[in-house]
Amino acid sequence: MPDNNEKARRKELLNGIRDEARRKVRDSLPVPLPVLKALFDFLDGQLKSTECDNTLRLVLDFVRQNGLPEGPVVDWLRDNGGYCDCEALMNAEQVVENAVPDYSDTEPSTNPLR
Repeated sequence: MPDNNEKARRKELLNGIRDEARRKVRDSLPVPLPVLKALFDFLDGQLKSTECDNTLRLVLDFVRQNGLPEGPVVDWLRDNGGYCDCEALMNAEQVVENAVPDYSDTEPSTNPLR
């Protein structure tokens, strides 16, 4: 059975692995965090009155309306479980929430330079 020093060392290693995983997510974001937050807020609002049609139609509408890089945004969403609008909202936003402390306090913005 590991002693307290070994338990502390293991805990520190696990925390380091989690922190590195979170950093990788933050570094991989295709647009600034406030823009991504604005996308997720847009999806949330749209999906309250429109059913998901199993495409990224709403994502693409938002991306095109705001002059965002379509390929990188779509690729990032898919890489993080967002294969359609509702999955982008449910899965990809969860990835961001887990990786970014105080994500919920982020002010949304459609300015890609922010």
